[in-house]
Amino acid sequence: MTSSSCKRRQVADMVERKVGSNPALLLGQGRFIEDEIRPGMLHMAVLRSPVAHGVITELDVSDAAAMPGVHAVLTADTLAAEGIGPIGLRAPLADPEAGIFNEPRRAVLAESKVAYVGHPVAAVVAETAAQAQDAVEAITLDIDALPAITDPREAEGGTEIWPEVPANTAFRWQKGNGEETDRLIAEAAHVIEAEVVHPRIAIAPVETRGALAEYSDGHYTLTTPSQGGTSLRAALANTLGIDPSALRVLTHHVGGSFAVKIWPYPEHVLVLLAARLTGRPVRWISSRSEAFLSDVPGRARVDRGTLALDAEGRMLAFRIEADADLGAFLNPAAPSIVTTGAVRPFGQVYDIPGQHYRVAARLTTAPPTDAYRGAGKPESTLTLERLIDLAAGELGLDKAEIRRRNLITPARLPVATPMGETMDSGDFPAMLDAALAAADWVGTTERKQVARAQGLRRGASVGFQLHATGGAVSEVSSVRALTDGTVEVWSGSQDSGQSHQETLAKITAEALDLDPGRIRVRQGDTGQEGIAGATGGSNLLPVTAPTVHRAAKAMLDRAREAASNLLEAAEADLDYGGGTFRIIGTDRTVSLAMVAADMEARDDDCMAQLAFEGDHTTWPNGASICEVELDPETGHVRVDRLVTVNDLGRIILEHAAHGQILGGIAQGVGEALMEGFVFDLSGQPVTGSFMDYGIPRADDLPFVDVHWRQTESPTNLLGTKGVGELASIGIPGLVVNAVMDALSEVGVHHLQRPLTPVKIWSALAGSGASRGC
Repeated sequence: MTSSSCKRRQVADMVERKVGSNPALLLGQGRFIEDEIRPGMLHMAVLRSPVAHGVITELDVSDAAAMPGVHAVLTADTLAAEGIGPIGLRAPLADPEAGIFNEPRRAVLAESKVAYVGHPVAAVVAETAAQAQDAVEAITLDIDALPAITDPREAEGGTEIWPEVPANTAFRWQKGNGEETDRLIAEAAHVIEAEVVHPRIAIAPVETRGALAEYSDGHYTLTTPSQGGTSLRAALANTLGIDPSALRVLTHHVGGSFAVKIWPYPEHVLVLLAARLTGRPVRWISSRSEAFLSDVPGRARVDRGTLALDAEGRMLAFRIEADADLGAFLNPAAPSIVTTGAVRPFGQVYDIPGQHYRVAARLTTAPPTDAYRGAGKPESTLTLERLIDLAAGELGLDKAEIRRRNLITPARLPVATPMGETMDSGDFPAMLDAALAAADWVGTTERKQVARAQGLRRGASVGFQLHATGGAVSEVSSVRALTDGTVEVWSGSQDSGQSHQETLAKITAEALDLDPGRIRVRQGDTGQEGIAGATGGSNLLPVTAPTVHRAAKAMLDRAREAASNLLEAAEADLDYGGGTFRIIGTDRTVSLAMVAADMEARDDDCMAQLAFEGDHTTWPNGASICEVELDPETGHVRVDRLVTVNDLGRIILEHAAHGQILGGIAQGVGEALMEGFVFDLSGQPVTGSFMDYGIPRADDLPFVDVHWRQTESPTNLLGTKGVGELASIGIPGLVVNAVMDALSEVGVHHLQRPLTPVKIWSALAGSGASRGC
């Protein structure tokens, strides 16, 4: 072995010990979609509508088809001739009001009209990406424009986008004790109302979307970044009109997702069809500009919130009347995001007897929306936390004190909520006390005075975050002992940067009393028989981890039986530890690897495969405190201090949990201060690139002081709770409230996000409170 290769192996061994089963990313060996190259591979480019809403009057692809290097041009007519169906919902909506549910047909390519800027109209397949793009630009497309609708509040009275969706309203839905809520509001001493706008948010992972399709002998293979291929395969097979067994979905490394890569997209269908028609592999990679037009964004809801309190500041009722912007079509899970997703932890950690949520799902001439980290819960949480701060101001209460008066106490757990959930664990008063102490809450007054002396405004906020985990519960995992002494784990979940493989390796190692370095976790291949599931809803620890743990124990039981035969001893006489079975009181042993070899010789596997069983809901929660400083001369906000105390149940990998909290905080800061799509009156996106759309960078974030305070979940054998979405649920409202606290001193009490410098400066100028006014 050369010295360089020896050094490389040493580095790999060191990284292996540090990061468990997946050192490739730290060694620069990641395999992302742009790394996927096949011999003879063709490239696809997509023609997208430049108009937000209109009727297609001409589509001529003849010049494009004749250009050098072009192998195919796909249109709606092509797809119809090939029997390609529409893209449909993942699951129907339960209990819409009056049973009315209007779903527009979503063709893969626009058939007679377009409904948003970026709506795919045609696709070109060519030898090179440049040739494909040149041919796209040679297509003649004429559109008679119709009025655009970009605000869900204006959808009902606007021009109907699809005749099968009257008044651009797909459905209405409600949940909670509505009559009781109305009564409590009518009788309350204090009623606080506010409209809270939750803008469309670009999800914008580091790696853009992409897909590579291959076809041979009636079978398709799709390589694409995803959050689990099982549901994606089922959806695409349905659109293609094939049996799911004829499609294999592969996912290697994923450069971030946050839900944007869960869904079936038109580009998936197009590359698969193109591979079959051309007989060659076909790849499409989204540019960042394309992503702003074609990726599914998150949020997009307008809430009219009401909070009722008695004379002592105890919360009586919380109500939201919402308009949800679903875009031009219903994306596969979008109806559930604006309904059940919005209400599971609706009242958060507060004891609120009356809770009611009602939503009207509107269509607009914009890309379809769907889940984004938190999936409907950040919106409801922000609306509630804004109302609580406004109530504190009206009642003259400290913002921490009004929350303390209304917390659900540990003695009341488990407690049934008005939204039909059972909250089972947590110590919310202790979380608040820990956060207040860690953040020196009593010192905020003095720090505000210091800032004021420097010509700045300082604000402070306290708030909670609570998640009710969910996501896919179709997980089927397998654990197999191999003859080389390692153990192979297959899971239907998909790592997109959350350390899934390291986490599952540790879970498996714990169950088998092995070093985690001996565990190899595999994901991302629907060709593995029986494996199913997906990542979503912070479900790795509530769903996948217990399933893998149970499968490991079941495999060990099978191995024990085989070991008893090898050692010619009763199973009850065997002890196990560290990968070895031993006859108690003797030195006779057999290793797990030897058992696997013996079973293999008998055409058997030392393997167990199990499906998830049990309750997927866990209740991770936290309390956080934020302080900001803003400059009245510029409106610029600096997040100066942020302390967060979180209850994640039993923590498996602290560094991974810490990273998830920090990532959610970064995205929450972005949502509060800078992120949000903007459209002009014709429906054109003004925020079409990172030149116009702000995302947080390192210098936008403070040092975050992270603390843990754990109560184990009673719903799974590991005591674990989900973590991935927790911070993103609570942080946007926390930061908004801190900024509004700074502005409230000069009479500015409520602004809509994002709280950009120009918006803040304008508000201060309007109040006469900025310097120089």
